[in-house]
Amino acid sequence: MRWDISGSWVAYAVPAALFAVAFVIKLPLLRRAWQDPILRATAVLLGIGTLVFVSLPPANLHRINVLTGVPNFAALWVCSLATAYCGACLWLIITWREPPSAARRRRTRQVGVAYAAVIAGLCTTFLLGDHRVERLRDLDTYYAGTPWMREFILLYVVAHTASALVAAGLLRAWYREVEDTWLRRAVIFLQEAYALGLLFDVAKLAAVAGRWSGRDWDWLSTYAAPPFAIAEAGLVAVAFIVGQAGPLLAERRRLVRDHRRLKPLWQTMLTITPPAAPAVGRVSGAALRLELRRATINDGLLKLGPYLSESRRERTRCAATAAGYPESVARGIAGAVDLRFAAAALHAPDDRPGLRPEDGSAGFPCVPDSELQNVSHALRTHEAAIERFHRQALAAEGLDARDLGAPA
Repeated sequence: MRWDISGSWVAYAVPAALFAVAFVIKLPLLRRAWQDPILRATAVLLGIGTLVFVSLPPANLHRINVLTGVPNFAALWVCSLATAYCGACLWLIITWREPPSAARRRRTRQVGVAYAAVIAGLCTTFLLGDHRVERLRDLDTYYAGTPWMREFILLYVVAHTASALVAAGLLRAWYREVEDTWLRRAVIFLQEAYALGLLFDVAKLAAVAGRWSGRDWDWLSTYAAPPFAIAEAGLVAVAFIVGQAGPLLAERRRLVRDHRRLKPLWQTMLTITPPAAPAVGRVSGAALRLELRRATINDGLLKLGPYLSESRRERTRCAATAAGYPESVARGIAGAVDLRFAAAALHAPDDRPGLRPEDGSAGFPCVPDSELQNVSHALRTHEAAIERFHRQALAAEGLDARDLGAPA
């Protein structure tokens, strides 16, 4: 008993769902920038891909035949859609890979004309052929020797093969040029998809050739070829999901990570200044939450600015480095010590010597996130070191804890 994955609607539902998910991911951009040729090509490809795999389950093929009243009309419908899908794939790859130019417009126009001609050929050969017996699973081999239906089958398979070969060549050249990680992953998935597409074509052509030579290789077309087509479509959809959703997910993960890393510093700043106003209305996203956390930190830095000292930070950094801490950790400890000193000085009585705001130099101007995260990391994991170097900083400036209004 042969493995018959193509007999179940589930096998076609998976790629159809993946195409639909990829389309939904692109929908917000499509609404805002429909004039973008890449977005238009993507929309066409994903829409056609969804229609193809919704139509392919045998029960749906039969429904199409019954609805139109034409035996095997579903074959013309699916093959035409699949041919348009092949053209859309090439159109998208060319548009995606090449910058806007007259040459790109000419190539995409040639692809459109070529595949429109193939679809016209499919319609013509179907109308001229004798296809009175409905075949839902083995139309290719059943009609392999029938005039005009034979040409119909060959036209579809050859057009698909040409699309896969051209796309594979374009993707191979493109892969050498791509630098973006997620786009490279998408190109890899597309390369694998078209390799499977070529296996589908080989199986189909071998089965048809078997019929012509009197051999029974029908199983290649009925059972072996469909899984390759299903896997090909699934990989194409995954490529678009990876290429579009991957950067978005990576950016969201970065925002959430930065928000979490800044928490200790943010909690320290809450003792200096009120938190930034929370978002109202729609639920705030990761980017907005991070901006609010940064705003609170920056407000605190501005308030502490007159008491911050670049020389104090540098002395502490050198001491921490000499004590064996890595450079990034030493910078974080130095920043935390300076902040602790400034926060204590801000709340110290005004008559304490050496603590007037003008004695400090405005510190932490335009601090990059990496430095803020170093300070936050030090506050979370190096409390003992911060306390030790803080006391050393006080001693270096001729002060002690009582000068900052704290018990000795």
